[in-house]
Amino acid sequence: MTTLTTATAFGDPGSLHAEIDNPLDLIAGHQLLADAEDRAAGRAPGPRSAPVTRVFLAERHPVASAGLRSVLNADPGMMVVGSSGDPARLPDALRRVRPDVVLLGRAGTLAEDLALVTRLRAPDVAPGARVLLLRRAESTAEASRMLLAGASGCFPLDLPEEGIIRAVGLAGAGGSVFLPAPAPARIQAPSLPEDTAEPLPQHCGLTDRERQVLAQLARGLSNAEIGRELALAEATVKKHLTNAMRKTGQSDRLRAALYAHRHGLAG
Repeated sequence: MTTLTTATAFGDPGSLHAEIDNPLDLIAGHQLLADAEDRAAGRAPGPRSAPVTRVFLAERHPVASAGLRSVLNADPGMMVVGSSGDPARLPDALRRVRPDVVLLGRAGTLAEDLALVTRLRAPDVAPGARVLLLRRAESTAEASRMLLAGASGCFPLDLPEEGIIRAVGLAGAGGSVFLPAPAPARIQAPSLPEDTAEPLPQHCGLTDRERQVLAQLARGLSNAEIGRELALAEATVKKHLTNAMRKTGQSDRLRAALYAHRHGLAG
């Protein structure tokens, strides 16, 4: 199982975990890497990816592209099925090869790259492809922007080989990966009008169950996994989560999980 806090440096490949998206949710959550405290607590690694993950390299630098190809093709669970350094040619290339995962190198500003992510995952291009940006998320706000644009997360090119393989596999399995950990977004109350400041958990009237559900959500668990963890029916989990989101003023699962993380509900 995972925590919302991610490792700042990748070591043991067992420190990565995954959550499969729940198609019934608008945003099924996010998948992050466990830190050393998770490993020390003995939490089990997440599910493995499918036997073969088909990867497309959208990296304009030939050396970086060749390095990624070498790393991924060396793993029996990975197959590089194409590459292109020209963003204008990417849509046609993805239509032809239909990859599971696209590794998208930095081509412009974050806004420009996210616009390209949205285009690549359009219904007429590759809606089923998972896109990982080859860059860092500098904050949880940037991580949120990536997820809302349709990306499955990001990692830098200097990630160790084992981390690259595991991260791509998790994305191919439907999870999302952020490495290193993005810095938590912090609300600066003096800069906000009093009525828009984020409410504290102790002031929201959360029940114990609602707090528990938020805590499990912040660890990266789906509704079904939260139900198993707390011995609750999935419909009951969804009811508690809906109530908690309403009370804390969070509009979706991602924001609710980040809220729980910011306020220490995840432990």
